[in-house]
Amino acid sequence: MNRPRPALLAPLALPVLLVLGGCSTADAQPVADSTAPAALSWSACAGDVAAALECAELDVPVDYDDPGGATITLTLARAAATGEGDPLGTVLFNPGGPGGSGVGALSRSLANFAGLRERMDVVTWDPRGGQSGEHLPLENCATGPAFATPDNRRAYERAAEANAEAVAACRDAAPEVFANMDSATQARDMDAIRAALGEEELSYLGNSYGGVLGASYARLFPERVRVMALDSVPDHVSPMAESERLQYEGLEAVFERFTAWCAEDTSCALHGSDAEEVWQDTVRRAERDPLPGAEAAGDRRYDGDDLKALAQSMVLREANWPAFAEAVAAAADGDAAKFDPRGRGLPPQPSALLAVRCADGFAYDGYRAYRRAVERSESFSPNFSGVRENAHLACSSWSPDAVNPPAPLPADELPPILGVAPVYEEGSVRAVTDAVPGSVTVGYDGIGHGLYVNHGDPCAIGHVDRYLIDGVLPDPGTSCPAPDA
Repeated sequence: MNRPRPALLAPLALPVLLVLGGCSTADAQPVADSTAPAALSWSACAGDVAAALECAELDVPVDYDDPGGATITLTLARAAATGEGDPLGTVLFNPGGPGGSGVGALSRSLANFAGLRERMDVVTWDPRGGQSGEHLPLENCATGPAFATPDNRRAYERAAEANAEAVAACRDAAPEVFANMDSATQARDMDAIRAALGEEELSYLGNSYGGVLGASYARLFPERVRVMALDSVPDHVSPMAESERLQYEGLEAVFERFTAWCAEDTSCALHGSDAEEVWQDTVRRAERDPLPGAEAAGDRRYDGDDLKALAQSMVLREANWPAFAEAVAAAADGDAAKFDPRGRGLPPQPSALLAVRCADGFAYDGYRAYRRAVERSESFSPNFSGVRENAHLACSSWSPDAVNPPAPLPADELPPILGVAPVYEEGSVRAVTDAVPGSVTVGYDGIGHGLYVNHGDPCAIGHVDRYLIDGVLPDPGTSCPAPDA
């Protein structure tokens, strides 16, 4: 049966200590207590960081199977509790990414943590190999060749070979770090941080891909979880085929809202027409005869899969809907320039992050598995089929096999989990929380990703704070309205 709802944490006492050796072992044991601890020293943060934050450094093993080997230094940041008396404990926060800077995210969104900080410290960290390039030089990890739905095995294998060269260049920059970037290893970093803070149990807030770290921690150290709140997270519990289906359902639900808005709002460039029909016709036309993009792309042309991939990022933000409608209208007239990310000044994502995603099992076992997944997507996503599958194709050349694939949670060993689920991620979040009896997911009648950190939604923040502080869950079926609802 589930562990009972956790009580308040005891107040912290004296300087916190870190046990450096034996932070975890191959069989996922928690931090050992057999070696001499080292003090964790807080001081002013370097760089453009909120003045309220203090920073510290923490050395952890690069490879937890070799705790006496090379180490890597993590930068931590703390927003101390502001209430009177000693804090009740510490909440560990990860912003997602994967590899996103926790220090930067906490600094930018510090106001959203005001209520939580009345009772608790908030601590975050910059993950190993993250987007700063501190541990894995990103100049060696430029984005590899793009995949655009290989329509035969030979095309798939050619692209995989080219991508393997990009992955190898990234790996060669720091081989040992690259081989230890999976979320299970990062969960061991979390446990080292927990020990450094003097906490017997972990209170955790995971945003976006931070949910994969949370699920990984829950599998490794279920007895050490006090409370866990997961906001807008992917599903790393179900088999990949199921998690992809849930993502598609969310994407189609958002697209349906877009078309409804377009039918009602006269400012929509597609108002007065069937927006879905125009979109599907445009995609089919681009499949037959790829469309020209922006001048910044040179002679690059865009087929239907390119349009779907670029459209996904636009449609998932309501603020982008007018621009998305204009892009579709222009593409329907033969010009895809408004879809081009380079024309819009958007940088590519560093391939270093593939060291996390591929090792976490977001990959296909060869061309046949990939094609089966694409064909499945066609049955339940008329507007975006293939988008999710193509996003994972960069892992086609991955070696070795995934070390931290999706897997069930030890439900009978965990306390209930609190989920926060906007429309797009609702299925994914519920897949995680429903795996643990007694858990509750707060729905959100809007599209925002990262309601606590990114959007500062007061309703979501209130429910999360109450659970993180008091261990009290909202009633099942609780939901939060979108700001204009």
